[in-house]
Amino acid sequence: MNERTSRLVWVFLAYDIVIIVASFLGSIYLKYNSFEAGKYFLVLPLIILIWATVVVAFTSQNYHFREGLVQRIRNQVLDFMIFVGIVSTLILVLDLRFYSRLVLFGTILFFFLIRNIGFVFFNWYLVRVRSQGRHVRSVLIIGAGRIGKQVLEYLKSDVGMGYSIVGFLDDNPELSMVDRELVIGNLEDLDGILASGKVQGLILAIPLLEVEKINKAIAVSEFHGLRISMIPDYFRLIDRPFEIKTLGNLPVVNIREITLDNFLNKTLKRLFDLVFALTVCILLFPVFVLIAIMIKLNSKGPVFYSPMRVGLRGEEFKCWKFRSMKVDNSQDHASKSTVENDPRITKLGAFLRKYSLDELPQFYNVLVGEMSVVGPRPHRRHLNEHMQKKVEGYMLRHYIKPGITGWAQVNGWRGPTATAEQKQERTRHDLWYIENWNMWLDVRIILMTVFGNSNKNAF
Repeated sequence: MNERTSRLVWVFLAYDIVIIVASFLGSIYLKYNSFEAGKYFLVLPLIILIWATVVVAFTSQNYHFREGLVQRIRNQVLDFMIFVGIVSTLILVLDLRFYSRLVLFGTILFFFLIRNIGFVFFNWYLVRVRSQGRHVRSVLIIGAGRIGKQVLEYLKSDVGMGYSIVGFLDDNPELSMVDRELVIGNLEDLDGILASGKVQGLILAIPLLEVEKINKAIAVSEFHGLRISMIPDYFRLIDRPFEIKTLGNLPVVNIREITLDNFLNKTLKRLFDLVFALTVCILLFPVFVLIAIMIKLNSKGPVFYSPMRVGLRGEEFKCWKFRSMKVDNSQDHASKSTVENDPRITKLGAFLRKYSLDELPQFYNVLVGEMSVVGPRPHRRHLNEHMQKKVEGYMLRHYIKPGITGWAQVNGWRGPTATAEQKQERTRHDLWYIENWNMWLDVRIILMTVFGNSNKNAF
């Protein structure tokens, strides 16, 4: 932790302590109609000590205010989850049942609300003053190629982050991917520019192969006592999502990282699946019963059909459906894909398939955790193996649970996979969903499934 960060931590920690004390007294007053702390006298220092520990251990970098407001609020939510977890654990371990939960958690809730309201106003102030050129950090970017352009676009995307770009240095200005007027010299000019005192930070945005240039830039910046940041050009080698982590002291690039690898995102999606599936099962229970009766009256055989499908991590599971075909236990029937006007489909089955009603029992698969409401559709094992050989990246679909509906389905790539285009497009849409998942995308796909025209290839 550098000296400037240390000062910021102490300033904002003092601000936090004031809010905690105010929140504590407010909770005491709500509970007892008095500001007398009484037996809670020792609780307040404990809460302050826990929050100070969280600040120093987890949140010190959040006080630079060099990220956007949404990311800052997200970081604070994570910090408070850690805070609440520690407080809850201490309540259980220390057996603090004699203390009012309203006082304890009321203090935390008021603290969270007041603190974040304060940060929103502070962010508004920062955006205003930084847009006027005050409280900004002037940076020089070394490298005006593809990486330098990405850095420029990112820093310009949010004035509130508070960066002012002095310019670019590049030894090949004719190959520059930024406006030529922003290129103010080459690497030989670095020493003179830093000596002028107009630069507060440097960003290295040149390929990792340029070892000599990188070492020279680091040496010159350190000679002038300036910190330098380097953006590794992993993008040149890796054309897929990745995340940089550590293995001990070694930097590790995890290739093909996705948003659903995050524990909180995964938990959010699972909670949504459970709530949505339970709601559907309760509200549509009469429909389930009616369809079951109609199937028994329409043709001989069981109500449900449960073929084996490939799901998360390539593991097989029973995928439940309402039976829509005549009973046929032959191997040929089990491996043959459905085609248009398939004679095996019953009259009732054609209706169920047209409106995807045969898929309703898969909400049971969702409840037991084998499927999600939204995700890539599960395939049979032999189709999976065929697609694996024909489509690059196909097996990446198994990074997440299969879904009852999906991005490929609502975009018209439901049904047969006979042609190369059908195989490619279904896989491409599934992988796009995996790499771009968010909760609102799931809601959008569900709405498109219910109100859109995703059944045109259903037969």
